[in-house]
Amino acid sequence: MRMPSHFTRPAVLAAVLAVAVLVPAAPAAQADDDGWQPYHGQDYDAPAGTLCPFHLHITDLFDQEETKTVARHPDGSPAKVLWRGPLILRYTNVDTGAQVDRDQSGRATEYRLSDGSTLWDVPPSSHISAKVHPGNPYYAVGDYVFSGGAVLLVHPDRQVEVLVQHQVENLCRTLA
Repeated sequence: MRMPSHFTRPAVLAAVLAVAVLVPAAPAAQADDDGWQPYHGQDYDAPAGTLCPFHLHITDLFDQEETKTVARHPDGSPAKVLWRGPLILRYTNVDTGAQVDRDQSGRATEYRLSDGSTLWDVPPSSHISAKVHPGNPYYAVGDYVFSGGAVLLVHPDRQVEVLVQHQVENLCRTLA
């Protein structure tokens, strides 16, 4: 799965459960018989200094992600979106040519909150990446892959706050 102070696990779980209870269950638009829709991300370029001290390029090697909207806000916009599927990304330090591939396959639940924030709940068997830009008050700048479960809150200003993490890799350090 792609994306972007720490709370205790019980507090995060309570927050996730509260969001799940508060999100009204409305019918979702059906893309096929079971509602899953293909999702394909775009290649991404981060000039030197925006994520890493070098120019970082990210491209899909294999992407068969799917999304399914399972709850909507009263205005009809998605409130709860399920993600699943295989995703392998290649990260390249354009300045040196160094590159690594990372498997980010798995599942996640995305809660789109009414204040414009997005809460991502990623189970232990899955992975998610997050881009943290300069000025983020919650986490150091970098491009991260979280494995073994994570809960991320992306604020309306796109700042990523990591609420729960287990294994984490800063790809800027890996490729430096």
